[in-house]
Order: sequence, then structure tokens, then C-alpha cells
Amino acid sequence: MESLVWLLVVATCVAIWIYFRVRPQPVSIAHLPERFIVLDLETTGLTAGSHEIIEIGAILVNRDSINHQTFQVLVKPKRRVPKKITEITGITQELVNAEGVTLHEALVDLTAFVGNHRIVTFNAEFDIGFLHAAASEVGCPRLQNSVSCALQMARRAWPGRKSYRLADLARDGNLSLANQHRALGDCERALIVYTAAASRLRSVS
Repeated sequence: MESLVWLLVVATCVAIWIYFRVRPQPVSIAHLPERFIVLDLETTGLTAGSHEIIEIGAILVNRDSINHQTFQVLVKPKRRVPKKITEITGITQELVNAEGVTLHEALVDLTAFVGNHRIVTFNAEFDIGFLHAAASEVGCPRLQNSVSCALQMARRAWPGRKSYRLADLARDGNLSLANQHRALGDCERALIVYTAAASRLRSVS
């Protein structure tokens, strides 16, 4: 966990609005929760209960401040990190061996970081499904927080797109693709998409 002096980059949200042929204008964030969590997971596959979490990233966003907290942890899986996943994420077996913690440790620390704040993920069904399966596996309480899905919000905010992949939304909004498929990098992109979609919908979920 580390301090991050990092602005909500409202100007970048404007770029997304421009791409979707909306007249450029300041993006209000007053309707967003005063504090909320943006969360992302990297996993060894797509199926909760069969595949494993190997990285958790989260940002505790302070709507009215430039001071935000981040959480990032690598998790040691029971099975080796598949080669394909290493190619996508850059996370190697050697890296999780050296820096990873147990799943139980990771979930305990994440729960403390998240508190009772609303959780935003890009694909809530995927991320929350993995977290619930992991919690059941190691005997931790499931998170009961309110959840917003930035993917579903993007579909409502900008209907008719050919692709709603996070990378495509980011590319079309002229956002950086640095640290793609790493938890904190994807958290930053998800935050911007969520802020832009929520501003367009005037809804937090």
C-alpha cells in the first residue's frame, strides 16, 4: 500500500466524451461517492473456483482531493502461473514466488483497505465472482459492499459500440495503455471510464 498524489484527470474524461461525439464540456464529478474503491484482479484464467487470483490492485479514490491511496499485492497461486498468462500480464512464477503472499493474507489486507466503501470494477461479475470464490476457499468473509460495474455503465452510456473492452475504450479515449493487464494500471483506466460513464448517466451504478 502506498500514497499516491494523483488527480482524477477530469480532462481525460472529456476526451472520452469527445470521442463519443458529445460536445466538449467540463465533466462534473459532484454526483460521485465522496470516497469509493476501484478494484481490479489478475488471474490465471477466466473461471472463478477453477482458476486463481495472482494480483489484486485497488485505489481508494477521494472525490474532492488529489490524495488517493493505492493497494497492490501479488498472490502465490497453488499451481504454476500459465505461460499464456505471463505473456499477457508479465507476471511470472518467479515474481509471485519472490513477492507474493498467501491468498488469505491478501484478502484480509484487501478487506481492511476496502472498508465499507462502494467498489467499482470494470467487470463486476468477473472480479466479485473471483473474490467470493477465493473468500470461500480460505474461510474469509465475503465482501458485502455496494458494487458498480463500469462495463455495464459504459454499455448504457455509449450504446452501439462494436467493442466495450477496457483497452478499446481506453484507446478510443486517447488514454495511456501503460501497465495494461496489471491490476493498478487497469484500475486507473477503469476509474476514468467509470467517471465519464457516471457523468453521462448521472448515476453511480
